[in-house]
Amino acid sequence: MLAPAVMATAALIERRLGPAAAGWIAALPVAFAVAVVAVAADTTPNAAASMALSAATHLLAQVAFGVAFARVLRRGGLVFGIGAGAVAYLVCSVLVWYLPDALSIGVAVGALAAGPRLMPAGQLRRPAPRHWSSTALTCLSAAVVVGFAVVSRRLAGPDIAGAIAAFPTMCTTLTVVTVARDGASAGIHALGGLVRSLPCYFAFCLVVAFSAPVVGIAAVGLGLLACLGVATFTWRRVPKAPTAGISHHEPDLSAHVASALVPARPAALRP
Repeated sequence: MLAPAVMATAALIERRLGPAAAGWIAALPVAFAVAVVAVAADTTPNAAASMALSAATHLLAQVAFGVAFARVLRRGGLVFGIGAGAVAYLVCSVLVWYLPDALSIGVAVGALAAGPRLMPAGQLRRPAPRHWSSTALTCLSAAVVVGFAVVSRRLAGPDIAGAIAAFPTMCTTLTVVTVARDGASAGIHALGGLVRSLPCYFAFCLVVAFSAPVVGIAAVGLGLLACLGVATFTWRRVPKAPTAGISHHEPDLSAHVASALVPARPAALRP
């Protein structure tokens, strides 16, 4: 219930401050924190620590996902953007799998520093009203993240569970809904919010990874405090678009999905 509540909050933030702020909220490790608590209660705090460390080492893959998705989205459309992001995530995940954890963490720090500079620019506009179905879809994705983390831990161990949980499922869902409603530029801003929020995720994962074997589930509280401390700095760099005067009428999302999935033809090729 807590993870979907975060996505509902992200939907509210998007209405007020735009897609970049919503992407930042969606990428916060609240759903992952719930998954860590569930795994620690289901097995041991050591397993939760291993899952958190695995997620921390996959920060390079998360940054690569956001950058590749955003760059391809601008010219190729939503389907190709998701495909490029997924391939980038998979390739980087395989790469960090064979690296020592210390080296993977060092690479992740470099990726977090370079990520915002690699994101393409996009015009920030006032978002269109959101239909209740799109909010329900994003909330459902948060519950799916928690469920997959627990099930994958049981089936494949904490390292695989960390890699699966680290995939930005909620931000992907948010981006799909945003592009369908407001266009590629809004989706690029949502992904930019993801990349700028990842230092918060990284801080949470590291604190949990190193403190859970000592203090148990209480490590989640310490991780959230570290996340909050980092968030005070990253939030300031998120582009915000005040949306005063939005109509309360919310059109159906389905009418816009088909056009968002297919890239528009250049003007010179149109009849």
